[in-house]
Amino acid sequence: MIIVLFAIIIIVLLLSVLNPAKSLEENRRNRVKDLIVVGLILWFSPSVNIAGMVIFFYGFGILLYEKYQEGKREALDST
Repeated sequence: MIIVLFAIIIIVLLLSVLNPAKSLEENRRNRVKDLIVVGLILWFSPSVNIAGMVIFFYGFGILLYEKYQEGKREALDST
């Protein structure tokens, strides 16, 4: 039961984090997805969880920065 709940939480987390990446360019989208997925896998492994956490947050930071730049470009184009 706990494993099923854990799997559902991971799937929801991946969908909520990776859904905004759809509007990025293909190479940036693939890089962000790879970093986030690998980071999550390593984060939940027992021996390298700190490294996984760092990789996950690095990928998430890249996603936030790219979305910020996208919003900034749209705001400048609309004025």
